[in-house]
Amino acid sequence: MKVVLPKIRWISMVLIIAGALSAYGQTVDITVLATSDVHNNYLEYDYFTDMPTDQNGLVKIATAINQERASNPNVLLLDNGDNIQGNPFGEYLMKNPPQKGQISPIMTLLNAMGYDAMTLGNHEFNFGLPYLNTVIQGAHFPVVCANVVNPLTKTPYFTPYKILVRGFEDRNGYLQLMRIGVIGLVPPQIILWDGAHLRGRVEVMDGYDAAVKYIPQMKAAGADIIIVLAHSGISDFPRQGGEENFGYYMTEIPGVDAVITGHAHGKFPGRAFAGLKGADIDKGTINGIPVVMPSSFADTLGAINLTYEKKNGAWQRTDGSAQLIPVYDTAARTSLYPGDPELAALLEKEHEATVAYIRSPVGGDEGGATAGGSLAAPLNSFFALVRDDYSVQIINEAQTWYTKQALAGTEYANLPVLSAAAPFKAGGRQGPRYYTNVPAGPLAIKNIADLYVFSNTVVCLKMNGAEIKEWLEMSAGQFNQIDPAKQGEQMLVNESFPTYLYDVIDGVTYKIDVSQPARYNAEGTLVDSKAERIKDLRFEGRPIRADQEFVVATNNYRAYGGGNFPGVNPGKIIFASPDENRQVILKYIEYRQEIVPEADGNWELILPAGTGPLIFQSSPLAAESLLPGIRFLRTSETGYGVYQIEQ
Repeated sequence: MKVVLPKIRWISMVLIIAGALSAYGQTVDITVLATSDVHNNYLEYDYFTDMPTDQNGLVKIATAINQERASNPNVLLLDNGDNIQGNPFGEYLMKNPPQKGQISPIMTLLNAMGYDAMTLGNHEFNFGLPYLNTVIQGAHFPVVCANVVNPLTKTPYFTPYKILVRGFEDRNGYLQLMRIGVIGLVPPQIILWDGAHLRGRVEVMDGYDAAVKYIPQMKAAGADIIIVLAHSGISDFPRQGGEENFGYYMTEIPGVDAVITGHAHGKFPGRAFAGLKGADIDKGTINGIPVVMPSSFADTLGAINLTYEKKNGAWQRTDGSAQLIPVYDTAARTSLYPGDPELAALLEKEHEATVAYIRSPVGGDEGGATAGGSLAAPLNSFFALVRDDYSVQIINEAQTWYTKQALAGTEYANLPVLSAAAPFKAGGRQGPRYYTNVPAGPLAIKNIADLYVFSNTVVCLKMNGAEIKEWLEMSAGQFNQIDPAKQGEQMLVNESFPTYLYDVIDGVTYKIDVSQPARYNAEGTLVDSKAERIKDLRFEGRPIRADQEFVVATNNYRAYGGGNFPGVNPGKIIFASPDENRQVILKYIEYRQEIVPEADGNWELILPAGTGPLIFQSSPLAAESLLPGIRFLRTSETGYGVYQIEQ
């Protein structure tokens, strides 16, 4: 039977279908890919160990980007800063800047990768404004930063934001013209960290205030989408103004569609942010806004997926999520993306020059310094967990030397300076080969990595005697509690306690009684309020008073709460240096010229007498470098050497 619809009803149905098709055709899906904190890790090479690596490199991320572009016509690529500084490759380029009319190799690579925009991180300012301007002038894309201003006119020093006009395919295959506003922000603390380069030349606004100022302007200029490049960490502490980590607050600003964060070298979405107010770590949003923090050192690509529908003539975001795309599977120890050989070839000349640089002696002509550096004897960390060890002490000596100079003439100049450092390469979960082991003789730049493996910066805190004792109590969790009555073997070192949490504080003397229970666990949780392992804590031979004040030099990771050490937090910071700990060590070695690796024995273990053998694991190579009171027993199934320490 044929059904004939009334004309009016038929027309209505056509209009409904046409409207539906129009709505469907005006739905656009966009993918925003983001890098952050690359720190010169462009190639598949670790310049600190002088070895190839398959775990990171921007040329590997480029492969992931190309794969996404091959299947997705609607891709934006953004960088969130801390790109031009961070390893010897960047140092070499800084010492050999592009001449007039030349483009920095950094921008040659980023241009070839097709970046749409980037912002500046705090480390972009480490080498000064002239070098920074020389680098970014070669960019074939906008470089935006809204909160660095001219100190006289208060106008932006850099382009504060840019509205990109892009044609995106909608779900019906039609081209839709959209305007994407991209704004960049940097921590206001750069004026302190790089004051020598910046004071009098620029001022820095609060990141949140700058965003609130410019985002309405971007909307008024026709931006359909607002993306914030916030070179800043994520913290939901109540905002007071002037925060270093203001990324969270960007999600509270009306009109923001997506936020790229960084600076803290963390991963969002990720389990570390599970307790963050308003965070959905499964979807990758904070307060409903897609957010990504793509780790650091070019080991992870961030991806934000946005969906827009045109309603009443305006584009509206209807959905959004974020995810991380690693280039290396750490569990399987497998590379997930090969490096792009054509991009790597663009930097071949500079790579070869950098390798020559790192292989040059500390203080040599290639290093650009004036005084050499050498070791009078081999230096290793084989026994750094059970004896005071010079592989840690030299870090503390360098930090102390640097801090005294940095604080000269300040209100803190007369406070005694202590220094805290950990044995970063001391086995543990990294395996029996993961130890510092530097031969005697002239030191090369790459040897500095054997002493200090992380790209940290020096930070100084003001602490009192009671807080220093708690700091050491946390560190003392490195050891298992030893039962004085037990006659069988007892493992001295707590293998579940990361060695990078075993801070040794130089400038004081102390003892660690391992017969006592640990006061804190590896998460920094107080597990036994009555436990006291730290004994006979002294400064200059006298017992430390609880209210006695000190300056403690450490690194930015620890100072900003890394490891959850009791009492160690940003509120204690009196000086945050832009200088990396590795660079400070290098300069200290140049200053000393010849290093005699002899520890001063400022700490020791109290080992109960009469027990069975107290054993620990170390590199099998340690059997060739035994210290008095330590003997080799056997090799474990995991390849570690097993050693006994005498009581």
